[in-house]
Amino acid sequence: MSYPHRPAASLAVQGQRPVASSLSTRKLQAPLPDARPQQARALTRRYETAWLTAAGNVESSTRIAPATALFEEAFSALARGALVATEAGPVAVEDLVPGMRALTAEGRAETITWIGSMTIYPNAAGESDGTLTRITAEAFGANRPIHDLVLGPRARLLLRDARCRAVAGSDTAYVPARAVVDGVSVIELRPVVPINVFHLVLARQSSLRVMGLEVESYHPGTGIEAMVEPRMLALFSAFFPQLARLADFGPHAHPRLTRFEVEQLLEG
Repeated sequence: MSYPHRPAASLAVQGQRPVASSLSTRKLQAPLPDARPQQARALTRRYETAWLTAAGNVESSTRIAPATALFEEAFSALARGALVATEAGPVAVEDLVPGMRALTAEGRAETITWIGSMTIYPNAAGESDGTLTRITAEAFGANRPIHDLVLGPRARLLLRDARCRAVAGSDTAYVPARAVVDGVSVIELRPVVPINVFHLVLARQSSLRVMGLEVESYHPGTGIEAMVEPRMLALFSAFFPQLARLADFGPHAHPRLTRFEVEQLLEG
């Protein structure tokens, strides 16, 4: 992930391109207030999944499950229309099929083994969970992204900067897309019509190449089995029939930073 040339840059990233000064001095932009009354947050949500079986077939299902962060994170990284780099060329995320091979920022092609999607409805979600992130064309440098890109509420971008090492132990880290909102070239928005959002699982967790940016493919997090109560864990695990167990997601491609840690990094 890289950033545009602007005065007083504070954070170097991929290719040592500086971060916009607004990222080091701004307060994170709050979503625009909505004059319409907010509806109560739904207790459940419809989730759609498609996956690659061991025999190489594609199966799909629709399930109703709790509308909680545990579930929604697996379905809400890329908004409809995002172009994902594949061996067949750029493909809109809604047109991807399990079995296709995505080109990753790590320099390899990985098989898409699972695709999940859900719909975000205007005013139906909580204040933050229904908020999308729009990254305008070339906000982070030439062709980064190529065109305006809309990311879902749970998207994480790949950040490359030596200062990540002090926090993450690595020069690279995944950061919430919301953490780089500057209110100018990266903005938060709420949909006024229903929006489909998607997430992808790869055979080996990697960074998807999306219109010139790098977006983390889905991973539930290390040690999730110990953090979720058994009945909820069983319900969640059933969404990933391509895996024998959640531990089969394997290791993270890169460590993750929280939004708070990114703020601290930018202020340091």
